[in-house]
Parts: sequence; structure tokens; C-alpha cells
Amino acid sequence: MKRPCRALLFVLCCLPGTPLLTQASAQTQIGGGTCSSSNLSGIYSFTITGRQVTSAGTFSSVFQGNGSATFDGLSKVTLALTIDTIASVATPMTWGGTYSVQANCAGVITITSGDSGTLNLAVYDQGTDFLVTGNDALYNYSGSGNTQPSGCSASTLSGVYTFTGTGYSLSGGSVAGAEDGAGLLQFDGVSILTVNFNVSTLGKAPSGLTLTGSYSISSNCLGSATLTDSTKTNNYVLNFSITSSAVASAAFDGALAQSGKFLISGSGHAIYGQPAATAANHRDAQPTAGAFAKLSESVYGWKI
Repeated sequence: MKRPCRALLFVLCCLPGTPLLTQASAQTQIGGGTCSSSNLSGIYSFTITGRQVTSAGTFSSVFQGNGSATFDGLSKVTLALTIDTIASVATPMTWGGTYSVQANCAGVITITSGDSGTLNLAVYDQGTDFLVTGNDALYNYSGSGNTQPSGCSASTLSGVYTFTGTGYSLSGGSVAGAEDGAGLLQFDGVSILTVNFNVSTLGKAPSGLTLTGSYSISSNCLGSATLTDSTKTNNYVLNFSITSSAVASAAFDGALAQSGKFLISGSGHAIYGQPAATAANHRDAQPTAGAFAKLSESVYGWKI
């Protein structure tokens, strides 16, 4: 009678230990919290970038978008974007779908119209801000959003702002390399935008761009600008979504692009307390051209 028991014990001891190891190494689930889908409600500024990478590790396509995300507080979401890609710049695009948020403030956006994809969602600051990552059939995405101010106009941005971003240089319809940029943007509070921008590309000396053009900002705090350089033959576009309209700390997410040449996505911030004048007086309230030139020279060494 004892031998069968000993044999059985021997067999049990010699069985693979995978189930026990699997249980011990299972990921701990983080719970708690009081979030729900109602934490995301209303209009948020939204910025997102995407990358398509081949199995060899090279970029085959890139994507950058700025706009708004509108949540109904229940389950529906609409993402209204202006996008830049290798093929085109400043293209309007709208995604629609559903979303849900768990009690631990993690959730998911399922895109069902305009595209088909899934974005992982993380809500923070009691629903004021959120982060996303995910993919569709073409791109892997990462992005963010935060509660957008209301009642914007061209005068919302007035004065000098820093702008910095990262992106890609383009050539022959493909990604040629990584490209970064930083500089100054001067909005006149009415319609005129001047840009001094320093572009850094791997393997090349930094180059400075001086751009001028017109801009507009809609009441929903989305803006756009069309720009040219001194030759008036090279065209650029800037699309942006305002994240703060406070006079002293106005800020925006933006994407600067030249079709077929580069895409750079980043953010801008008021460089100091900006004039709090009405739109009609903003031109007179701005720093003079000489002051702007001195500021550009002190920051980037440019003489304009």
C-alpha cells in the first residue's frame, strides 16, 4: 500500500513547475481609484504623432496631427485633426468612435469611423489631461490632450513665444533622417506671424529660417498659419491647438511643416507676460521689430 503512495509523490514532485512559476510571475493588477468615463467630458486640445517602421528598423512613414478631442462624458468621442504626412501637409481629418475609462483611470478609445484602430488611454489630473498610445493598420501612435480654453480669437496669442519640436527631414517621398527645431514666434494679435526658427539635422550644420505670413485662430481655439521665407517661393504651414489662453502663460501644441522637406511637432509658450490689449491695439502693443531682432540675436545669434 505504501509503494503506490511513494510512487505518486515521486511523480508529483517531478512534474514541471510551469503553472506555479506562471502564477508567481503574473503581473500585479493595480486597482482603486474613482475614475469613470464621465471624467472625460467636453473639448480637449489634442496632439498625436505616428510612426511606421519596417522590420529592418527604418522609418517608412510618419504622421503628426493637432486638433481637438471631444468627449460626451458617456462613451462617444470625436477627434478632429489637421495632419501632416510624407504625402501631404495641413490635411483635415476626423476620427470618431467610442471610449471607456475604468476606476483606476486607465481606458481605451476605439476608432470606428475615419479610421479603424485602438488607443490606450490614461486619464490624470482629475480628467483635465490624458495620454494615449496605440495603433491602426499603418502607424504606432503616441499623444496627449488637455482641457481646452474657450472663446479664442486671433488676439489670444499676442507677443513673442518660444517654440521647440522634434520630427523628421524628408526627401524623395521618404524619411531622410531626424530633425529638431527651436525658435521664436511673434504673433501680432491680429493676423501677422513672424518666425525665427533654428533647424538641426543629423550630419548637417544648424540652419536658421526666417518666415513671415498670416495666421488665424477660430473660436474653438484651433489655429493655422501659412508662411514663406525671404525668397517668397518656399511655403510652410503651422497648425496649432491652444492649451492655455492666460495672458502671462499662454501655450499651444503645434506642428510646423514644409511639404516634402520636413515635419516638426512640438509646443509653444509665452516668453514673458504678454500685452493684454484688445485686438485693435495689439499691433501697437507688440515689441518693436528692433526689440524682436535683438531677442533673436541674443537667443540664437541671428541678425535680422
